[in-house]
Amino acid sequence: MSTTTSEIRDASSSLYRIELLKEDNWLPWKRRVTGVLRERRLLKYALVTARETEISEWEDNDARAQTQIELTLSDPQMIHIAGARTAAEMWTQLKTVKEPRGTMGIIS
Repeated sequence: MSTTTSEIRDASSSLYRIELLKEDNWLPWKRRVTGVLRERRLLKYALVTARETEISEWEDNDARAQTQIELTLSDPQMIHIAGARTAAEMWTQLKTVKEPRGTMGIIS
């Protein structure tokens, strides 16, 4: 595996080659990882938390979603998920750092 791409395998899915998250590729990275998480039915774990009755299943799937996100970050980008305890926290922290804000952020 190269240092610029991540290979994500799943027993029921094909292999994905996703460029690791770097300083300057948030939008394409986000789009690709969203697609992988959605295809594997893990996206909701990156976006919301679970009700208490679904905790055990949620914990298992949240761990899978965390792994998917972690495997697509370059080493320098790992700092942005430090302290995150869930996939949703990871996703929020990455969005806070990477998502363009305001008119100037959208233009750049």
